[in-house]
Order: sequence, then structure tokens, then C-alpha cells
Amino acid sequence: MSRDAPVHVLICGERLRGDDGAAVLAASLLPPDVVALARITEVGQISPDAFVAIPPDAPLIVADAAVGIPAGRIVVLALESLADSAGDGATPASSHSLPARQVLALASEIRGAPVRGTLIVLGGATFEFGERLSAPVAAALPDFTAAIASEIRRLTGDRSEEHTSELQSRQYL
Repeated sequence: MSRDAPVHVLICGERLRGDDGAAVLAASLLPPDVVALARITEVGQISPDAFVAIPPDAPLIVADAAVGIPAGRIVVLALESLADSAGDGATPASSHSLPARQVLALASEIRGAPVRGTLIVLGGATFEFGERLSAPVAAALPDFTAAIASEIRRLTGDRSEEHTSELQSRQYL
């Protein structure tokens, strides 16, 4: 991945559907110096189209809320491992979207190169209409925001903060 290119950050979710808006809210809380290192795009649902315009060698982060993991738990993993999974575990909050592994497979096929990057997911509890986050997601929001910021800094080689601090030594899985 090119360290000269900005990090592409795809923010998934809908701010008016409870915990589904966690990534959107986290993106709005990123420090200005981190925002300057990234190209942040709010995509709503993850779809193959979101990946097609991103160059294959560009650093990429996808941030989202999901069901299937405990509410408030942060999971950080390589998109490649999600594409290779059998589909168990975390799933998108919407039943109208394709499973993530199918989206990644379609995007890879369309662009002629595998989708590589980092997925940062926050487990959600409620995806009902409304802006209110559940208590576990609200409590985890600062760490979710910090995880996104840390990954942006790591991918750009930015050394303005110590990356081997408490945040990177934490186990999110």
C-alpha cells in the first residue's frame, strides 16, 4: 500500500437507526489532524460500488456497526479474512444488504483486484429508528473512534501519536 496516498475510509451506517449510526458519529469525532490524513466517505450500506473507485494499492478502512458480536465490543480484522470467511459471526445490521464476503467478492471481480484493508466494527444492540445509541455502544464510542484514528495513523506512517500505547496493546476480539 502506498504511504503517500490518503487512507480511504468508508463509513457505513445510518445515523437515524440507533447503533447503526455509530461509525458515522465516530467519524465526526475524529481529530482534525487525523481527518487531514484520510479521504472519508459515508456510504450507508457497504456495496461493491464503494470499492470500485478506490485504487487497489490505496490504504483502506471500513468502519461499521454490526450484529452478531456483543454490543460495545470492537473487532479489528483484515478485510481479506472476512472475504475468506464462511460467513459466520458479525453481519450487517440490514437484512437488505448482501453479506460482506459477497460484497467483497463482487467488488474484487469488478475491479480486477482483491479488496485489501482493515475492517473496524463495533457490536451494536439496537438498530431501531432514532438517533439514540444503546448504553454499551455509547460507552465504547471513544474507543471505537480511537481505533479508527489509530489505524489511519498507522496506515499513513504518521508518528504524531505513540501507536504502541494502550490502544494498540488492547485486545478487541
